[in-house]
Amino acid sequence: MNKNYTKKIIAYVFVLIIVLFVSKEVLAFQKSKMEMTPQNDFVVEPGKTEIFLNPGETVIKNIAITNRINKTVKFKLTTEDMVGTNEATSAIKLLGDEVGPYSIKNFIEPEITEFSLDLGEKIVIPVKVSIPLDAEPRGYYGALIVSNEPEVFSEEQSKESEGKARLVSRIGSLFFLRINGEGQESGSLQDFKVIGPKKAFYERNPKGFEILFKNEGNVHLVPYGKIIIRNMLGREVMMIPVDAYFSLPNSIRYREVLMPEGTGLGRYTAELSLYKGYSNENEEVSLAFWIIPWKILIATFAGLFILISAIYYVLTRFEIKKK
Repeated sequence: MNKNYTKKIIAYVFVLIIVLFVSKEVLAFQKSKMEMTPQNDFVVEPGKTEIFLNPGETVIKNIAITNRINKTVKFKLTTEDMVGTNEATSAIKLLGDEVGPYSIKNFIEPEITEFSLDLGEKIVIPVKVSIPLDAEPRGYYGALIVSNEPEVFSEEQSKESEGKARLVSRIGSLFFLRINGEGQESGSLQDFKVIGPKKAFYERNPKGFEILFKNEGNVHLVPYGKIIIRNMLGREVMMIPVDAYFSLPNSIRYREVLMPEGTGLGRYTAELSLYKGYSNENEEVSLAFWIIPWKILIATFAGLFILISAIYYVLTRFEIKKK
């Protein structure tokens, strides 16, 4: 009996050692180096990580940073919450030290937060994402911000650099976390219009179209769709895909869809079919616009007038000579 008990203890210890060893290997950051031409910047990958988890689950994701600055640089890794905006120029807003309504700060933990890289050196850092058992099923959003520390100058260098700005670059890797469950999925199309000021007609194809989509739920959505262009006879002349994009909760996402360059003549209709990113729901809306290339038309009519006048002149002169 004692021998069996001893064997069990040895087995448990052996398993524990293996687990600890494997966990350490999984969570260990890794560095590599390559030859490269200095470009005075650094690269952070991936730009966006989307995660779906159940309460109580844990997953490991990686973030990679490559130094392309021609010197050894110290970096810091911090976590910031983010929210959506109602601005056309920016889809997200980072909140700095402020805690957001969809805070992710307590859920993600990078293995290290400070490190140095030489030119051409790349580090891959594991990021642990852990969800408490009592976490509410909805969306949580934030970013891991990689920033370089300002260079420290000696006393003599400080005098030479007095009055010069010491720049700090910041690059974010966005995290979209959704906890599975009864999250609120709700969104609606707010507007669909031609980019730029409204015109009675356009000389050439408009620049494109602007889509305003409002996310009214508590999880991010990924709308997508297509725009069909039809001429005045109802014939399809063009199909423009609306690639999938994210929309954060309680915000309006502005999306520009560019139209290929070209020209036409007459009245055209743009028909938008937008899938909201949940339950196969979609909305359809259309708008009309005119393309009248008046400069080309004037030049064409002027050319025709000159040609007809020349023909008439030749014919009338020929008749006069015959008489």
